[in-house]
Amino acid sequence: MTTTNKAGLPEAFVNFVSEVRHNRPGSLSATTLLKGDKEIVLYDRHFDELTQDAADLVWASFGTAFHAIMEKQDSEAFKEEEFEVEVEGWKVTGRVDFYDMKREVLGDYKTASVWKVIHGSFDEWKNQGLTYAWLMKQHGLEVKRCEFYAFLKDHSKIEARRKADYPQQPVYKYAFDVTETDLEATEQRIKEKIRSVTEAYKLGDDDIAPCTADERWETATKYAVMKEGRKTAVKLCETRDEADSFLNAQNTAGLYVQERKGESKKCADYCPCAEFCNFYKEHVKQPEDEQESA
Repeated sequence: MTTTNKAGLPEAFVNFVSEVRHNRPGSLSATTLLKGDKEIVLYDRHFDELTQDAADLVWASFGTAFHAIMEKQDSEAFKEEEFEVEVEGWKVTGRVDFYDMKREVLGDYKTASVWKVIHGSFDEWKNQGLTYAWLMKQHGLEVKRCEFYAFLKDHSKIEARRKADYPQQPVYKYAFDVTETDLEATEQRIKEKIRSVTEAYKLGDDDIAPCTADERWETATKYAVMKEGRKTAVKLCETRDEADSFLNAQNTAGLYVQERKGESKKCADYCPCAEFCNFYKEHVKQPEDEQESA
């Protein structure tokens, strides 16, 4: 992968954020297993052709730097330990931020946006934590609980004072207990994902099924009942029928329904291999994107 430097940032920073292959040949990390098959395969096949700009990696660099700082701190927990287990001919790997052996608690540090907390979108973190717990169990280490510490890079004290549902501190703890049922389901999920990725590697780029809606961070299409002269919706509906029913029930002139199409947010802004993906080109890419790349 080539890292460009359109903003003319210092060479040291560019070198710091320049990416190397995340997975060794024949290996898949716990975080990679959370991605769509198509992204996994395209990223691997086209890694040497991919480009990224250093300025787009500023926030990612904060996370990397924070992990490096925390790794150096003294504590009784062991830190940055990597675990590996062979599954279906692949090696599944995971690097654990810290593990408290006395409490049997696995911990992970994250840098995140406040919107992560506001929306409560922690499914990926939970699956990541359970994968780590499963890997550790294969090495004789029990995990009773996972704790994620999210350091909120865009936290505002002013917003915290104004809104009760806004994160009140610039750090947020997301935690859950780990059960045997969780670990059994995690093992099944890992095996199914490995089989799915294995099959995807046998196909051509365009023949691999698109990533799922969740993997694409897809937002649903909404239908807004609008009123002429008003910028905000009178009512936001999940379906067109719901919007039409509401509209018909009102005896108010000037109302109309506005479709607000859902977006595949990861495809549009965060997928590193979108330029090699036919789904992106056919369903997400905008004409202005083509002009910029020309």
